[in-house]
Amino acid sequence: MNTPPEKKDYSLRNFPPDLLTVLGIPILAAMIFFSWLLSVHGTTWICAAAASFGIGVLGATLLFLAKLPLYRQGRFFTFGIGALPESSHGLYRWGCRCSIAGCILMFFLWLGSTAWR
Repeated sequence: MNTPPEKKDYSLRNFPPDLLTVLGIPILAAMIFFSWLLSVHGTTWICAAAASFGIGVLGATLLFLAKLPLYRQGRFFTFGIGALPESSHGLYRWGCRCSIAGCILMFFLWLGSTAWR
């Protein structure tokens, strides 16, 4: 007869330390970065806004370069990665990442600038 499996105690005390390190350090770094980003003002804000805009433009450029083979075929309204050639998948993924990162950074800069008033 099979014995019932042991009941495991799932809690933060029993969370594996290596996973806590892998997950905790990036989350902590992101929290520190975004708290700094919310407190930026003046010239530093302008530089951070220019950097986030540049990241967004880089993402849009990468998306354009990834879709260039489709544009040359006359296919302008395709969505997703499915219609792209295999060689463009990496550019498309990085373009999406950079565009989203630029938008998120600009959102937090906007959020911080509304707190100044």
